[in-house]
Amino acid sequence: MPEPETGDKTPRETWNPEQKESLTPRVKHDRWVTPPPEGWVDGFGGGYSSDVTPPGISPEAPSPVRPREPLRSQPAAQPQERAPIFSVRKILRDVVFPLLIAFVVAMFAKATVAKPYQIPSGSMLPTIQLQDRILANRLVYRLHSVERGDVIVFMPPAIVDQSTPYVKRVVGLPGDRVEVIHGTTLVNGEEQVVPTASTPTYTRQAETVPDGMLFVLGDNRNESSDSHIWGYVPVDNVIGRADIVYWPPKNLHLLGD
Repeated sequence: MPEPETGDKTPRETWNPEQKESLTPRVKHDRWVTPPPEGWVDGFGGGYSSDVTPPGISPEAPSPVRPREPLRSQPAAQPQERAPIFSVRKILRDVVFPLLIAFVVAMFAKATVAKPYQIPSGSMLPTIQLQDRILANRLVYRLHSVERGDVIVFMPPAIVDQSTPYVKRVVGLPGDRVEVIHGTTLVNGEEQVVPTASTPTYTRQAETVPDGMLFVLGDNRNESSDSHIWGYVPVDNVIGRADIVYWPPKNLHLLGD
């Protein structure tokens, strides 16, 4: 039976399965010539992702679309300010304050504990060399009295130039009887032996050391300005005990008997 005529005289295109191979990848009815790889998602908003239906999804169900997470705005990174290499606070903390503390400690130690002296003469040769530097212990005589044989730093009596402290060895204490005769130094009738002292060539008559006074001699007995020339030293003139020669390093040694 012939088809009824319509307003469209152009014959309707019909689906011919035999032309499937000559069509472009996307064909009518959203069917593919060949199935895409497994897991491929159709980007046209419809149809199948493949001819093989993924497990758990019915053929009639549309392809699941994962909603996009909204983008989170990241705070803009603030540029970090570099700390200045030199600052007043840092200089005060790391330089000025430590130096100030060290200076105060050094001044306190110098005033109360130890003080350096340079020997300007050879009166204590060979025990102390010319220009040697010694440390005087200023605290020791606050703990006990001067002892015989100590090497002391003191201000000389008024009859001697008092611009420079002297360094001598204590030979006689208050009440001791001191005599120098025939090259021998006698204290209370007994010879006082100082291995480093030279033999005196002078003579001094026996005398008793007054209270509050000391009789001192240099180890270089014949080249020393000491008690055998100008008399006794007041105990109150004593600055401290010379304990060590610290400079130059080659002469480093302790002082004592």
